[in-house]
Amino acid sequence: MEKNRIVIAENMIMARGGALKLTRAELPSAFLKWQSEERLEMFSEMSRAGAGSVRRMPSHLPVLATIGQGPFPVNLATRGMGMLPKPERLAEFTTSFEAARREGEGRAPEETLARRAETARAFYGDPANFDPSILGGLEIFEGRSEANLKADPLASLLYAEPAPRYLSFQINGVVDLVDGDDPRFRFLLAARELFAMDAFHIRQTRYPHGYLFYVCEVLDKTPVERR
Repeated sequence: MEKNRIVIAENMIMARGGALKLTRAELPSAFLKWQSEERLEMFSEMSRAGAGSVRRMPSHLPVLATIGQGPFPVNLATRGMGMLPKPERLAEFTTSFEAARREGEGRAPEETLARRAETARAFYGDPANFDPSILGGLEIFEGRSEANLKADPLASLLYAEPAPRYLSFQINGVVDLVDGDDPRFRFLLAARELFAMDAFHIRQTRYPHGYLFYVCEVLDKTPVERR
């Protein structure tokens, strides 16, 4: 088995050429609830004040840590990583997102914002829609994070919410890179393109890979009062 090859089973993952066997885990309900609440709050803000009012999205932009070479082997990068639907609803939500985007083609983003936000709410509004064992994102820049993950798929994510709650989670797992023929890549692309033309996104022309982040360990990093 090649060093960077991974084998994914229902309850476990083999990585690093089979030398490492990891048990798969699920994201806690508090994290899933937070993901839903933050998205709904964002859609409400967009409806009230327009897409340009969105300034931060900590529930979608964790710090991604990957492992490289050299005296400072840990590489850190802010990376968009979000929820995917449960397998039985993947096609449904993908099709819905794609249809809403097509309806807006040729029109100003502000004209179609309400329709697109309504479509997104149908997915993000209920944590029961989420697959709790996986997160996903898109590769854009093909930089050090991608190179590291191709050599060693182990990675960590750190999500941190600002005041007043300071909710924070470290999620450790294994990353699989997928291409356009994977239906989960299609969903990730549809979710991105649904709001790709709005003011809070840096517009891109291509996404060479999708990231599937398989959860193996979750650490609650939320600070508490020390007495």
